[in-house]
Amino acid sequence: MKNKVPSVCILAFSVFAIVTALGGGSSRPDIYWLLFVRPVTVICLMAMLLSAKRLPWAEIQPLPLLFAAFAITIGIQLIPLPPALWHGIPGRAQYAAVAAALNGLHDWHPLSLAPDRTWNSLISLLVPFTAMVGFLILNDQQRRALLWPILGFVAFSMLLGLVQYAGGASSSFYWYSVSGRGQPIGLFANRNHQGAFLTLALPLLRVWALQAQESSSARKLRNIIGISAAAFIFVYILVLGSRAAMGLTIIGLLGAFLVQPSYGSGRLMTKRQRILIVVSLLIGVLLLTLAALNADRAETIMRIVHNNNFLETEGRVRALPTLLHIISQTFPFGTGFGSFVPVYASFEPDYLLKPTYFNNAHNDLIELTITGGLPSLLVLVAFLVWYGRAVYRSFTVSSPTSILQRAVAFSILILLLSSLGDYPLRTPFLGALFIVFTCWLAALQKKNLLENYR
Repeated sequence: MKNKVPSVCILAFSVFAIVTALGGGSSRPDIYWLLFVRPVTVICLMAMLLSAKRLPWAEIQPLPLLFAAFAITIGIQLIPLPPALWHGIPGRAQYAAVAAALNGLHDWHPLSLAPDRTWNSLISLLVPFTAMVGFLILNDQQRRALLWPILGFVAFSMLLGLVQYAGGASSSFYWYSVSGRGQPIGLFANRNHQGAFLTLALPLLRVWALQAQESSSARKLRNIIGISAAAFIFVYILVLGSRAAMGLTIIGLLGAFLVQPSYGSGRLMTKRQRILIVVSLLIGVLLLTLAALNADRAETIMRIVHNNNFLETEGRVRALPTLLHIISQTFPFGTGFGSFVPVYASFEPDYLLKPTYFNNAHNDLIELTITGGLPSLLVLVAFLVWYGRAVYRSFTVSSPTSILQRAVAFSILILLLSSLGDYPLRTPFLGALFIVFTCWLAALQKKNLLENYR
């Protein structure tokens, strides 16, 4: 890969990253920020493609192929189908009755039941694709430096959240009209997304501390800063009120430890020392939790303890039978990406009706099955097979970049696990960050394989 990167490319990627971080924290398709984020994304993408002489797509295979396959699964849903074929697709009977009432029974219809929303889903892929191109234009040194802006965005989101929390529900620092007001959600509109963003930083903090090349005192200072930042993230999540983030924090702390159980100077810990560190971490977590509870600030713990009727009051759990029924009626072709809201409304039973609407399935695996059907699941399985192999190699093949590989793998895992209880990857910012992490993992794996064959 070339060592010199055109300054136009760096500037374009930087502008794209900043704009996406500041305006890409909501998954809604109707937010005003998209009127700014998407045009800037297109301009930055064109600037990078026109300025870069060549993009090393082979470095991150098979991700470009998987991304293209995913885009194709969306595009196919927009192709008009003849009436005889369309009426034979599972789950179209009740919609055929509507078409008949509108004298459109013999018209051609696309597979998607909400073509406008499916078009939006296809267009939304511009953001992660630009993130992929942006990663490819960077050389190895610049990629290693990505830790700084990522951790910087984490710090800014936490600081913004504290300002929001201090200002109360009426604070003008909440950037989205539909958001979790009264909560320290930072750059996002949802506290679960803020929690996932903070927890994925924990393994990266460990890498940042281990990368110190300065004197012994400088390395110790980085370790102190890293531990302090991790402790602050934990306390922040206690206040945040996200139960999912509480579980992800444990994954993040475990990932930070498994990145490399050492003192940061190349000297590995003994088994006894590792056990001592784990026990110390657990004690530290317990003490911080008790301190937050004593100060009546542990909103997350309060939501867990006081929710005695979880199965009866949690909307996403009560909706699960309906979601599974939709799958049984529409599989294997799905209803079309982006169509979840109107499709769910047509199946929603009376006892689940309420003044607000169910905007997502709050489980991206279920929603992907409903809207994308079998084709999208095949792409997901292919990705998970690749990801599993990459993670296995990061722990079995020793190299100078193994710690970064493991950290990135854990950050990806946190986003994937978060998607089982929410929809973080549907936000432009976390979706773009997910692509950067996967490209990073693929590039490091490719580099290690080449070095081992030499």
